[in-house]
Amino acid sequence: MPRSEFGRPVKREALKRAGGRCEAIGEVYGLAPGERCNALLSHGVEFDHYPLPATDKGSDTLDNCVAACKVCHSHKTRTYDVPMQAKNKRMSDRHLGIRPPSRIRSAGFGKAAPQRSATREIIRKSERIDP
Repeated sequence: MPRSEFGRPVKREALKRAGGRCEAIGEVYGLAPGERCNALLSHGVEFDHYPLPATDKGSDTLDNCVAACKVCHSHKTRTYDVPMQAKNKRMSDRHLGIRPPSRIRSAGFGKAAPQRSATREIIRKSERIDP
């Protein structure tokens, strides 16, 4: 599904609402529950879709726009957005009957290699002399 991007007017209003400080709040951004980041946005601002993901219809509104610092936005993307998208893809595939490839085991894989003598001949288990 295509992403919805915020328009310039929405970004301007979000910055005005933020007062030049990061609006990220809570655990999803790597903060304590209810804690706001408040980092200065003069080092860079990124506009995050929250609580609705960017792929949802109608997610490009001011109510869903968070003016976040790069650190908070990066944390949420890495620990929340990407895993959630992967889970949704797995669930969709499962619903459609798409299965991951099966694991093929070869006969000798994972077993200890046969012992060889100094002349490179294979020593059978029955012929081994264990120290």
